[in-house]
Amino acid sequence: MSGPKVVRIVTREEIIAICEGHLQRLELVLARWQAQASKVGELNEQERVATFARRDRLRALLAQERFAELQKAVPAEIEHLRRDQGDREERAIIRAAQRRQRERRLKENAATLLEALQARSEGADQDLLRSLTQLANGIIKEDGERLLAAGFVQLAKADQKETLSEAQRALAQLLKVDDTPNSLSEWMAARHPDTLPDIRLQRINRHIAELQLLQGTDSAASFLQAQERAEAEPESQRRNLLLDSLVLDLASSTRTFKNKRESLERLQDLASEMETQARTDYTALFSQISTCTTVTNLETITGLTEQCEAFIATHLQAEAALARREAVLSGLASLGYEVREGMATAWAETGKVVLRKVATPGYGVEVGGKADNGRLQVRAVALSGDRDKTRDRDIETIWCSEFQRLQARLKDRGSELLIERSLSVGEVPLKEASASIQVAEAVIAQQKTV
Repeated sequence: MSGPKVVRIVTREEIIAICEGHLQRLELVLARWQAQASKVGELNEQERVATFARRDRLRALLAQERFAELQKAVPAEIEHLRRDQGDREERAIIRAAQRRQRERRLKENAATLLEALQARSEGADQDLLRSLTQLANGIIKEDGERLLAAGFVQLAKADQKETLSEAQRALAQLLKVDDTPNSLSEWMAARHPDTLPDIRLQRINRHIAELQLLQGTDSAASFLQAQERAEAEPESQRRNLLLDSLVLDLASSTRTFKNKRESLERLQDLASEMETQARTDYTALFSQISTCTTVTNLETITGLTEQCEAFIATHLQAEAALARREAVLSGLASLGYEVREGMATAWAETGKVVLRKVATPGYGVEVGGKADNGRLQVRAVALSGDRDKTRDRDIETIWCSEFQRLQARLKDRGSELLIERSLSVGEVPLKEASASIQVAEAVIAQQKTV
């Protein structure tokens, strides 16, 4: 197995870059998690401290060179933070929806109670009537439940005065007969015996609460107006159609926002990663990205995302390829092969490079391949056709031992050199590489004069 080989290399520098990329993405997700959880009122100091402590432990893995553990743990933490953010938003949305439903019930009950009081009680408390009028008009008060209870008590007294004489009240008390329900809820149920919770209204409340919480109050204004128009429609069939349509519109709006927010966050993460890598001026691109919001056209966000992804992929590929070439050349230099300045560049431009070794005159090692995907070709070569070809087999055997030493030295430095395909000693004739040496040396000389 000592003939020409196809190998794959993953360098220490490449692994560190991958780990640093994971940690950078974690920082962005963590900042977003903290900001959003605080915004919706779902974050306490104990939770914040615990989360940042986990972040610190993950960062410590890099310093401890526990690369494999870091590459598993950080993506898991990122996914946990994203799910946790969604859960916190959901709890806040549920609370907001419940609050809207409670305010709606207060408004409806106040309107019903106000109508009954105005019809039955000429001597009603005018301050109470004004407060109930405000409730009925949607001006929610903190003591709304207390006002309803007070109004019900007054209504019960009025009913009793209007319907029973003194003797009748005494008899009713004796017989425990009372035409007035014992509680406000019972009275409301008696007034509207056929009223059931409208699932559509619950969905509407849920969607509007989500819009207001995540996008701001103004985002729900048009939907609130549509809801008022629908509920004011006197014809039941048309009212139902309007409410059904509103539910669909709200669901579409919240779904679109979620998709845009996810796309925008992806773009912002890529832009941040790109800023740390770019060596050329991308000010115009970054400026365009900074103006993007959740109201930006999705096609625009997608286009900018593709530009960032293309740059990052190209940059990382180039950086990894350079690190691979330099790692192999450095390893061969430690084995006694002649490595000169500019060889890494010559390799990149010509696709291969040949290294001589003083201990084996007339022979060398050729390493080739673009290194962009981590796959390289390595083989022992002859530097001239005028040689004792009986030595070729011995040279390939020597190279076998050296290749194993090269693998060990790269591993000690944190890199991996893995064999994907290999031919046996003597399976193919030893390649003569004098021509490739001349091309590479010309490239190296040109680099030195630039």
